[in-house]
Amino acid sequence: MTELCEGAILQHLSNSPDTVILDTFDFASTQSLDHNTVVGAVKSLLVEAYVTSEELSTSYYVLSSEALEILQHGSQEIRVLRALGAATEGGLTIDQLVALLGKDVAKIGMANCMKLQWVRKKEDNPSILVPVMALNLDEEDVDITRRHLSILQAGKTAELDESALSLLKKRKLITLHTRKSYRVHRGPNYEPIRRKRYADLTKEMLESSSWQHTLFKPYNFLTLGDKILQGGNLHPLLKVRAEFRKILMQMGFEEMPTNQWVESSFWNFDSLFQPQSHPARDAHDTFFIAHPATTHSVPEDYYEKVKTMHEIGGFGSIGYRYDFKQEGEYKDSVRELV
Repeated sequence: MTELCEGAILQHLSNSPDTVILDTFDFASTQSLDHNTVVGAVKSLLVEAYVTSEELSTSYYVLSSEALEILQHGSQEIRVLRALGAATEGGLTIDQLVALLGKDVAKIGMANCMKLQWVRKKEDNPSILVPVMALNLDEEDVDITRRHLSILQAGKTAELDESALSLLKKRKLITLHTRKSYRVHRGPNYEPIRRKRYADLTKEMLESSSWQHTLFKPYNFLTLGDKILQGGNLHPLLKVRAEFRKILMQMGFEEMPTNQWVESSFWNFDSLFQPQSHPARDAHDTFFIAHPATTHSVPEDYYEKVKTMHEIGGFGSIGYRYDFKQEGEYKDSVRELV
């Protein structure tokens, strides 16, 4: 879409007698283009000096939904006056006005009519309203609010003075909006068609000598690189492993220097004081190998210390209170992948 807008802008500047786009908003409307996309295309062309631009600011009033309803049915005060004029000489009560016109219309219309002295309360019954003036329904000038809104809708804001606009704003019938747009002229590098600029000089360009006629993006050889080089980060699993290592060493464990990828159940479980009935020792949580199926290299003195800790505890622990089984843990210990 941006390329389409760029082409439309460059072609207009080429064909227009004044070589100018007076207002990008009006240009977008006549070309059936989105104005924001047109502005984006102008800014892109500005980078390579295909065009120059001047910022424009246009203020205009937007009518509220209530104002649109007034344009269709008349102001609230006129509708109240119509209802009273169509009633009998006895007038209407407030409840009757609400039933006819709705609560909001009746409330606003009645207040405005009293302010304009178009209606009055009946002397012998203050709950009844009667009209003071007769309303000619064909006379549009009576409904000043509707007439002012019609002028704004037609785009003739200059015909209204500040007091009329202030009254409409006070009633929240209009809101002032400001639109940003641009006036666009040809730039020093203007061409009817935008040519692509290349960032790299390739082997193919050198072989075919096409580089001689190729437009390249400008290089800034004075730009300095980032002095702070960002280093790599640990994999999340390595972070978790490092945290476990830290916790175990804080508990008093020491790392055993080994490069074995397969270790016995004694070193994997027993020496870490994991109960022999722990489910992590089951085949579905630990990988086992069949050859060799056992290990015979556990130090006897250390084995006894581990066995004692499991059975009766020590260092403030009471142990697991079971008979530590050597079978399958020392001579018949199964090796595991860790």
